[in-house]
Amino acid sequence: MMIQNDSYLFHKNSNYFYLFLALIHEQIIEMIVFHIYLKKEEPDIALIMLVLHIYSVIYMLGDYNLLRNTPFRITKDKVVMKIGARRSLYFDLSQIDYIQPASIKYNKSGGIINEKKVFHATAFPRILTIIFGISDELKYEIILKQPVDARGYFGQKQKTNKVLLYMDNSSEFVNELQNRLDITGTTTKLV
Repeated sequence: MMIQNDSYLFHKNSNYFYLFLALIHEQIIEMIVFHIYLKKEEPDIALIMLVLHIYSVIYMLGDYNLLRNTPFRITKDKVVMKIGARRSLYFDLSQIDYIQPASIKYNKSGGIINEKKVFHATAFPRILTIIFGISDELKYEIILKQPVDARGYFGQKQKTNKVLLYMDNSSEFVNELQNRLDITGTTTKLV
């Protein structure tokens, strides 16, 4: 029996689009203002700042475009999660222990508790969640049998044993994972 690749978008209902627009807008205005001001005071620094701003705008455009065009995929026996140019995670279906509904956990003062060894499958940058407490809606968590390597910024490896899903149509994604696990005969449970 031939199993096709299934793709699932994760950016459409994310707050990342609004953040992306705000950052692009800010970078362009800042680039113009700094260039005009520094061109009179320090022409060499003005050129360096202009190049850095142009690079940051191109990076953000590329990251958002990559995010839009690289959905999460479930192949015959693997799950592939790439989040723009920032992070990625690959794991075998056989490594899934169980899948359960999830919710964001808060401490006594109302701040979000940031667990260790967790891969956040969200378009929204995690650093802004940590700083401002803003996040997309958390739907499910996938608990892995053993830690796997996730790639982060600048190719850093991090062991992860849990995947938190903040994505569009997460129930369809989870149902397809469960169907694939049933087909391969892997025993797992949906809690």
